[in-house]
Amino acid sequence: MASPGRMRIAALTSTNCQRHLTWRLRVELLVPHLEQQGATVEPWHLPRSPAARHKLLTSLRGYDIIWLHRHTFWPRELKLLDRCGAPVVLDIDDPVGYSSSRPFNFALARWLRFRATCRHASAVMAASPALVRLAAAHNAHVYYVPLCADPAAHSMQVQPRCAGEPLRLLWVGSRSTFKYLYAARRQLEAVGRACPQVELIVVGHEQLSLRHLPVHNHRWTPEVDREQLARCHVGLVPIADDRWTRAKATLKPLQYMANGMPFIGSPVGVNVAFAAEGRHGLLANRPAEWVEAVQRLEASESLRQEMGWAGIENIRRCHSPEVLSSQVHAVFAALLHRTRSGASTQREAG
Repeated sequence: MASPGRMRIAALTSTNCQRHLTWRLRVELLVPHLEQQGATVEPWHLPRSPAARHKLLTSLRGYDIIWLHRHTFWPRELKLLDRCGAPVVLDIDDPVGYSSSRPFNFALARWLRFRATCRHASAVMAASPALVRLAAAHNAHVYYVPLCADPAAHSMQVQPRCAGEPLRLLWVGSRSTFKYLYAARRQLEAVGRACPQVELIVVGHEQLSLRHLPVHNHRWTPEVDREQLARCHVGLVPIADDRWTRAKATLKPLQYMANGMPFIGSPVGVNVAFAAEGRHGLLANRPAEWVEAVQRLEASESLRQEMGWAGIENIRRCHSPEVLSSQVHAVFAALLHRTRSGASTQREAG
């Protein structure tokens, strides 16, 4: 039980908390800091069974806030949440009303659930500016809370490149994002033809083969991930340009920045903001633009290191658990104040 006077929060998710990184970045890493600020966060996993879910949604009484991680509901389930009497905060880092794999990213059921949940929520926390705009069409209280990049999980150091050492480009990703790397083969082949002292490290679950650029494929494990992030020089973030990618809060740039690497990425979505007009990363689309970006970082080690340290400072200032937990706590506190003020006004009017 929470101590008297502490804010009591139920964090609901339908994701696998042991496997889904976004739960850790949006909730788990912030919990110890929220507790230091006077909140108690209790995680709840939404079951698949309709009967079990009904039982859970009607049992969440006594909480001050229901923190809804990524999940969206149909209106009938939202009515069940109403019985708990606590304001709901929807937290999104992906455009959950879209689909990353369907034509035009359109999925009617997803969109209807997203719209219903946005309209029902007392507030929405969104991890990208585009997600803020998407949610703001359906909710008047939308807050920008960016993704967390835990400094304790990354090197927070710039790896110097020795004289004669190849410039190591790094791509880290999942099966679902490998298609973006595969689609950038033309750009990477152009880099290989123009830059003989460059190699590509791929860490994931698929393998890439190129004719002109040496590629070293590594199967993803936590150990390999940390090792390659700590030894490479430049991160890669090629992505498509569609409704999903324009809104998604892409994690890759933050991972690279937290390991002292500038990144080269497509001029899409959060890549544009994270690049910060060339302070943290370089944007490139056409093959010639990719070649130019790689050549700039290959030719000037001082520029590469300067961008790497600037990215690390940005992580500390804007994406650490301490900073983001304060933002989240402020959202919850403002919501509680608004809710209690409204209840007080209704009692006086009555």
